[in-house]
Amino acid sequence: MIFYFTGTGNSEHVAKRIGELIGDADIHNIAEYYNDVKSGIDFFINVDGHEPLGIVCPVHSWGLAKSMRRFLQKTKLNYQGNRIFAILVCGDNCGKAREQLQETLWKRSRLKCDFVCSVQMPNNYIVMKGFGTDPDDLAAQKKAAAEKQLPEIADAILNHKPYDHYVAGTHPFLKGRIIYPLFMAFTLGDKKFAADDGCIGCGVCEKTCPEHNIRLNSKKRPEWLGHCVKCLACIHRCPKKAIQYGDVTQSMGRYYYR
Repeated sequence: MIFYFTGTGNSEHVAKRIGELIGDADIHNIAEYYNDVKSGIDFFINVDGHEPLGIVCPVHSWGLAKSMRRFLQKTKLNYQGNRIFAILVCGDNCGKAREQLQETLWKRSRLKCDFVCSVQMPNNYIVMKGFGTDPDDLAAQKKAAAEKQLPEIADAILNHKPYDHYVAGTHPFLKGRIIYPLFMAFTLGDKKFAADDGCIGCGVCEKTCPEHNIRLNSKKRPEWLGHCVKCLACIHRCPKKAIQYGDVTQSMGRYYYR
């Protein structure tokens, strides 16, 4: 069983590809459990002990994406099986995301991953000056490298091999233990999101938001509901590039996995 969270599709692709490679994996987007997690009530998932248990999620500001961390904090995974692994999907590096995942999983479910690795995929963080999407050639290089890496990960899962590929990057403590908490505390608001005059009211943003944080109003314009996790699914998947974040994104590129 593989649980994944995705905004722009990178982690979804990795989860589904690993599922194919290890064979017949039961794959779940944790957005399926949104109402259970948000209810504040702890809940339980029983995992078949004969299949690997996997967690795939993006790295946000050198730490675990908020949605996955909340899912692991609220969910008791009842599991006694043959392999537990996690794949952290990053644009460049991961900071202390591996340690955060292991700590959260152990504290809630008393489970420990056999390995936690990282896979580099194209960057998509565009709501802060100084960041942006990768050029097309670099994005293609990252995708190609990932496609070569994923069979190695699948082989490690199936054949009980160690797999230690993890890119922490420079200053992981600073990024993971100081910058990441500040990011979680102060940058996840959605007040700066808005649709410009290019919006056609198609509802793609509403449908693709994994947090159910967007609804169309009576004028068929998106409204954000105050619990954004900055996955940026809405801004990147808008077919008209009509969703903006303040005055930062007008000239920025857009990206989602395809």
